[in-house]
Amino acid sequence: MPKDSGGFLKRCFLFDIEINENNEIYSLGAVLGGQQVLIEPGKKIGKRQLADVDALASGADFILGHNILAHDIPSLAQVAPELRLLRKPAIDTLYLSPLAYPENPYHRLVKDYQLVRDSVNNPAQDAKLAGRVFAEQWQAFVGQLAQGADAPLLYRGFFHLDPRLQGLSAALFSMGVPLLEGDDLLATFSRFLQEKVCEKARKHWVDHIFDGQTAFSPLSYVTAWLSVAGGNSVLPPWVRHHFPEVVSMLHQLRECPCGSPKCNYCNRNHNPRIFLQDFFGFDDFRPTPATVDNKSLQEEIVKAAAANASLFATLPTGGGKSLCYLLPALMRYQRRNALTIVISPLQALMKDQVDNFSRQTGTGIAAALSGMLTLPERGVVLEGIRLGDIGILYVSPEQLRNKSFINTIRQREIGAWIFDEAHCLSKWGHDFRPDYLYSVRFIREFAQKEKSSIPPVQCFTATAKKDVKSEIIDMFRRELGLKIMQFEGGHERSNLIYEVRPVDPYDKKQTVLELLRVRYQPPGSVVIYCARRKGTEDLAEFLQVEGFVVEAFHAGLNPVEKKRIQDAFIAGDTPVICATNAFGMGIDKDDVRLVIHYDIPGSLENYLQEAGRAGRDRDEAECILIFTDQDIETQFTLSSMSRLTRREIAQFLRGLRYAAKGEEQVVLTTGELMRQEVVDLDPDEYQDADTRVRTAVSWLERGGYLERNENNTRVFQGTPLVRNLDEAREKIAKLDLPRRQQERWLAILAALMENGTPNRGFSADELAGLSALSKT
Repeated sequence: MPKDSGGFLKRCFLFDIEINENNEIYSLGAVLGGQQVLIEPGKKIGKRQLADVDALASGADFILGHNILAHDIPSLAQVAPELRLLRKPAIDTLYLSPLAYPENPYHRLVKDYQLVRDSVNNPAQDAKLAGRVFAEQWQAFVGQLAQGADAPLLYRGFFHLDPRLQGLSAALFSMGVPLLEGDDLLATFSRFLQEKVCEKARKHWVDHIFDGQTAFSPLSYVTAWLSVAGGNSVLPPWVRHHFPEVVSMLHQLRECPCGSPKCNYCNRNHNPRIFLQDFFGFDDFRPTPATVDNKSLQEEIVKAAAANASLFATLPTGGGKSLCYLLPALMRYQRRNALTIVISPLQALMKDQVDNFSRQTGTGIAAALSGMLTLPERGVVLEGIRLGDIGILYVSPEQLRNKSFINTIRQREIGAWIFDEAHCLSKWGHDFRPDYLYSVRFIREFAQKEKSSIPPVQCFTATAKKDVKSEIIDMFRRELGLKIMQFEGGHERSNLIYEVRPVDPYDKKQTVLELLRVRYQPPGSVVIYCARRKGTEDLAEFLQVEGFVVEAFHAGLNPVEKKRIQDAFIAGDTPVICATNAFGMGIDKDDVRLVIHYDIPGSLENYLQEAGRAGRDRDEAECILIFTDQDIETQFTLSSMSRLTRREIAQFLRGLRYAAKGEEQVVLTTGELMRQEVVDLDPDEYQDADTRVRTAVSWLERGGYLERNENNTRVFQGTPLVRNLDEAREKIAKLDLPRRQQERWLAILAALMENGTPNRGFSADELAGLSALSKT
């Protein structure tokens, strides 16, 4: 028996084939010891060529490669079923990867012979690469044995019972893994499951195995996942698709509480109160608002959400709404490494929620994808999702049209979809967002493509009227087939004091100044809402002259400036903010003691949302509305300006049809649509053109005129802005990226400079790592 992987690999025929779109083999590479065969593209590969390959394989005991069981072997058997190599035991490195590296089960297969990602594969090199991967896996298994782990013994025992996987069993034997059979195998598996799963479920599944009702090979992947459960363990997509029973079994073992007081696993992992105390530091849930039988509404919502129910909950602003979905999301991550995706309307809110959650729980499992991230920062988040490091992901609904986002979340099991500020789903809601509606369709189609059931959908809002809530619930029942539980907590906040102060239009600034001098008590904070961007700037400038530390915040600021102002406000360095409602849902600061509305808001719902920023620590706070008759006229003017007319919608549809030129698909930007010669609209008159086009497209989609799908990413030209790698290294060091990520982008830039191709076209993914170092 070989003492190391090198001796074993000499007995293995390493091979790899390339197949074109017509399912024809167009290239093949094979290695046995010091001998190598390479049939390059352009040469016909028939039975004669394959006979030569078969002759080389005759000296091997095993065939080895990456994904050969599902890809290479069936393709060869279709062309030449008489090949003797097809009857040799197969070792597939893809099958071994989740077992060797359960915490990071992805085969990276870094092809260091390729300078450019899109260059032609060399199957002989890929065959050798599979051999190197196997050697690394060998060391990982030897390490597991040295630590006394039972898992390798279970892997070999289960593979030994599957005729297709005898090669994997033999490989594990050569590594020194003894063979468990019969009662010994099942007893070891039963003992391995203890404390890791529900006790009732453990007994049920062991009985199933004894009765021969369960396939054996999937149990290896159940074992591997459970060996690192509770951390960033990821079940690779190919395992989920090839062995769907693994998902089913893990769900029943860890997601279905038995209710027995003797089950340690369920009493720990299905008890929200334990997570509340251990991670959030609270002894109990909020007593108010209460249910009709005087229970904590917050606790009842958390229990339902943690049990994976679909629900719609209305809670007053500051009523602990975020905890109702964050605590269950944390529980899902601990139980199954499930990814909870929170669809949220404002970038500022996402960052605030992530920061607060991380600070409260001491974990780093929450992240956000938004336009406030640099492309390298976005790449780090996507990598964290893929590797299982992230369990709670905040995104805007627009992200659901992004291909890199979609491809990344496919690597994970989705535990729940959360709609924060769920009133944005309704066309009658006061803050309707067109892309929110697409998210419902996306959830359905994503589950269909992944061949999985639709995860629970949980909606939270502070300001949903009865007709808005009914519309949303009916939509989820109709579109997703979900039964929605309802929780009603009302809108009232007993700690807020409301006041309306009528004034003369010319006295408004002076009134604000007097309120700040009399009602503002440091170290608390103040938010002053204005209807227009210019109003925030004028008022902030006036108050600065009067000696207050104050800044203006509105949607017209660039992302860097927005982030600076927001961070200064949260930290208390800027105690007073003059803001449009772009700052409304983006604040989650406990000590806002005073909210002043300089102008009346657009609706009562908006007022409740914005005034609700005050007193989130449940101490007393004031909400003062400054009122003049002229403000009503101003709001009517703003409303009419934002209204989309039937003529505008018709013009946009006309432009889309013209651009499509009879084709089924058309890809164009807002600017390109506005500039179509048949569109009778003046682009210079539309400062909010993108919003109006998106809204029009949403209404056209609802009417059945068109269907908008994923965004189309194009290829850009990139030119490095750094003269050498030292300068690049200095710039990258300032981005606060992991060392692995820094090294990756430096390697890419080095390859570009070395290859003398600074103007090569880059894909969007490649640009993610070079944005700080190049202009595009």
